[in-house]
Amino acid sequence: MAKRFTGPAAAGLALGAALALLGTTAGTAQAAPSGTDGHATTVQAGSNLRDAPRTNSRIWGTTTKVTEAGIACHTRGQRVTAGGYTTDVWYFGTVIDYDIGHIYSNVWMWGGNVNVGADPAPGIPVC
Repeated sequence: MAKRFTGPAAAGLALGAALALLGTTAGTAQAAPSGTDGHATTVQAGSNLRDAPRTNSRIWGTTTKVTEAGIACHTRGQRVTAGGYTTDVWYFGTVIDYDIGHIYSNVWMWGGNVNVGADPAPGIPVC
């Protein structure tokens, strides 16, 4: 899986397209429009975005604040305990970090960092 970075010249267009995909308006997260493969959510600050569902995989980036994400699917991966929470669920999708102008596509996020309410989250399919 490869990190896809949109350069500064095209960042505005890419961010606008990503917002449309995520179905967000005025900073309020909503469900992704039907016909897309993403479920709109957020990812906690300081979350590592990885190329596989395990902590020894390559880190593509780390979120600088709570960021928007579109989740395509989930899988069972490495069991991780952090902050008093344990899960082996990992989510796959796209993360938008506005502070640094990055859009990370095709990345894995540990379930404890993804704000979906339960692991695995209802309605998010298995990868």
